[in-house]
Amino acid sequence: MLRKPSLMPKIPDFRALALTHGLDDRFAEGVLAEVRAFEANPGTDDPKLARLEHLPFVTVDGPTTRDLDQALHIEGDSAGFRLRYAIADASYYVAPGSELFGEALRRGASFYMPGHSVPMLPRELSEGLVSLGPDVLRRALVFDVRMDQRGTVVSFELVRARIRSRARLTFDEVDGLLSQTARSPLTGHEAAESLTLLGRVGRLRAEHDDRSQMVRYVRVEAGVRLTPDGQVEVVREPRGPAELANEQLSILCNALGARWLADAHADFVQPIYRVHAPPEPERLATFERLVRHVVRGRGLPDDPWVYRRAAALGMAAYLERLPTAGPEERLGRALHRQAMVLNGRSSFSSEAASHFGVGETVYSRFTAPMREMVGVFCHKEAIERLAGRGERPREEDEAIRAQVIEAANRSKDVQRALDRDVTRAVIAVVLGADAARPLGERPLRRGTVMGISKAVVHVHLDSPPLDVIAPLREQGQALGGAWLETVDDGARLARRGSGETVCALGDEVMVRAVGEGAVVIVTAETASVLR
Repeated sequence: MLRKPSLMPKIPDFRALALTHGLDDRFAEGVLAEVRAFEANPGTDDPKLARLEHLPFVTVDGPTTRDLDQALHIEGDSAGFRLRYAIADASYYVAPGSELFGEALRRGASFYMPGHSVPMLPRELSEGLVSLGPDVLRRALVFDVRMDQRGTVVSFELVRARIRSRARLTFDEVDGLLSQTARSPLTGHEAAESLTLLGRVGRLRAEHDDRSQMVRYVRVEAGVRLTPDGQVEVVREPRGPAELANEQLSILCNALGARWLADAHADFVQPIYRVHAPPEPERLATFERLVRHVVRGRGLPDDPWVYRRAAALGMAAYLERLPTAGPEERLGRALHRQAMVLNGRSSFSSEAASHFGVGETVYSRFTAPMREMVGVFCHKEAIERLAGRGERPREEDEAIRAQVIEAANRSKDVQRALDRDVTRAVIAVVLGADAARPLGERPLRRGTVMGISKAVVHVHLDSPPLDVIAPLREQGQALGGAWLETVDDGARLARRGSGETVCALGDEVMVRAVGEGAVVIVTAETASVLR
């Protein structure tokens, strides 16, 4: 059974995969007609807009991003900092009752796959008229935030404005400026001082007291790309200083926006919150036992390894203390992964509640209005608070809010299902290529044991950075028909009866493909079977 070769799998057709989930990147004529009307009259000459085009805003995104949601400008003085975080004004173009609104509501969000995307809004809007591209006038909702020298928010207001971005920059380009190890092409740019302050303010916000409850998981950031010749490539995409700093500013604005909506009168503002409950006590107790088994089995010191629910340290501080480099790096990453799987899913709700993942008491989603229907609605509600009145009766707006929440939560489910299918397809390509070769010629791949369940061992490969599974059935066959079981709350995989350890959480292992979707862990005992 282990020796049977597989056929070489085909490169996935991600557009066809999207269609199986009902995702089509085409739009009806009625929707496109509304887009053409806005192209003829984009509304940037609106006298109600604050004129901020004199400020050197820039966008900072990944290299392939086309729907530019956010632009920023930061000033500093002896009192502190002034952040202006401009977000594309999608709600001006996507209003309730329009064809655009109805279609965006149906989709709920944009969807992304390697080499293909299905936008929530027509590309003429999301990558054109609404996108904050360089050297063009654009409508924006601007978060105007003043902070002191520690990064504490002193004041905040929302402004509907007109801006003109000066450049479309990538995170890597800004990292080059922030590193100061060599002269950057951005040195001398009119936005250079603002970008330098991005790094400084981002660090201050990351280290601020009100960020202490944000759980920062250490994980390998990976991306799947299609090469020019159509091959699948899985690469590491580590997040640098500019991306991490921008994340902090995005979190800040989403939290400030949520508070802004929560403080408004319910007769004309209907907030939507993104909520995320903390892990259930029973799951935390299981994690605590697991860590104790790991610490005991490896003879590690209690500090920093032991997790205690009753301690004042908290999960965020516990994970922060674990080593992420050196000889215990693999175990540290495995424990971070185990902490991640404790979490439930975030969701959208009309009821205010905390967001455990970002450590905020209330949180919303303002920063992706071209990619998430919730962003469109939250912008609309914020603008109605600015005006001091709603555009429709409360009951009607509450009904629209319910539709938006349903669409947003549904779209999150669709994206999760899509991600699972994409991952399976990519693993099939990688392992299928291995499995197409005779068993003894299949390459060995190094990885880390990230989890052990009743049916499989979860392994994260070093290269390519993929999560694969070693089914216990196949693993037992490779060990000569051994019966295997998970012991010590998932700390070890052992032979049933003898208790002899096959592998443990955090182990460095070598694996070999036994099919398009599975591997076995290669040990001295299995090596002869897997020739």
